[in-house]
Amino acid sequence: MSDIIRSLLFVPGSKPDRFAKAQNAGADLTCIDLEDAVLPTDKDSARQAVIEYIQAGNRDVCVRINPLVTELGLTDLQALAAVNPAYIMLAKCESADEIAKASQILADNNSQLIALVETPTGLDNAYSIACASKKVAALMFGGADMSAELRCDFSYEPLLFVRSQLVLAAAKAKVDLIDVPYVNIKDEAGLINETQKVKALGYTAKAAIHPCQIAAIHQAFSPTAEQIEYANAVMSAVDGKEDAGVVVVNGRMVDRPIILASKRILQLAAAAN
Repeated sequence: MSDIIRSLLFVPGSKPDRFAKAQNAGADLTCIDLEDAVLPTDKDSARQAVIEYIQAGNRDVCVRINPLVTELGLTDLQALAAVNPAYIMLAKCESADEIAKASQILADNNSQLIALVETPTGLDNAYSIACASKKVAALMFGGADMSAELRCDFSYEPLLFVRSQLVLAAAKAKVDLIDVPYVNIKDEAGLINETQKVKALGYTAKAAIHPCQIAAIHQAFSPTAEQIEYANAVMSAVDGKEDAGVVVVNGRMVDRPIILASKRILQLAAAAN
């Protein structure tokens, strides 16, 4: 698992033979799905397969559980609390109360939370969800469910206003922001185009549904040579310190926000290498 997350690859929880393959596919984080990808009749066996995989020494994964407001979701979370995966994704998260409940159940371990926002109610509460607990590492945009709820097309332009609101919520709460997967796995150009757009908007990662999408996502998130050169100049000028006050680099005034942005650019460059 990478120190910085640009990509998140989903794999069905009902396909344990694919877990290791997914983890070795090159994504920064693998998310084993116990929700949409698993039939109702397979929920218990899928949960058990995930638990056994984590117990076998594979803690560095994310697990998407069923909505916490359901009995299935609560059972998922309680079972996972005992094995301590790196991340747990809360499907259809709609309130800070869900985060508080999850944090209480996970109080004795260091699993972090990713809140999946895919309903209008969740969007309304996105900021309160993001800052409800220090365990929240990221928000994720659930575009398919959101478009169905909003009765709009599942494409970039109709969902731009939703994506923008999530950028504000995540930035204000200082958590990462993951975009919905691009569902056409044969359209690499479309994937790169959409990933570049969400990166420019303020997203820090994009999810994938197939390993063939990972390289394109990483390519879109990779900084340019010019960006890397300037970031190196900034960090050199401030001696690597985030709170170095105001300095001048290449004739430009540089303060803490630019320093933090430069630090992230260098992290992205290191991940790309």
